[in-house]
Amino acid sequence: MVHINEDLEAAKAAKAAIDWLLTTSPKSAALATLKKANHAAILNLSSGRVLNEARSKVGIAVSNLLHGLPTQEKIDKAKFAIDVWIRELESSL
Repeated sequence: MVHINEDLEAAKAAKAAIDWLLTTSPKSAALATLKKANHAAILNLSSGRVLNEARSKVGIAVSNLLHGLPTQEKIDKAKFAIDVWIRELESSL
């Protein structure tokens, strides 16, 4: 349960960081938050198939966002993946 709460906190912070990434400069704090969420998603794979799928999709989407230019398509995919991850985490509580 501790991991779920930590993951949920990281997921919600990542969701806010994506919007922050688009509006702030320097972007280092937003990028650090996204990296933390990406690590939480990847490192905590184990708690059920649906949640693992959500974590995997977050890992891919956020990684794509962090590497290269943050296009609108990458941002939208990351936001969607994070929203699904949050829903799955909340249903696991």
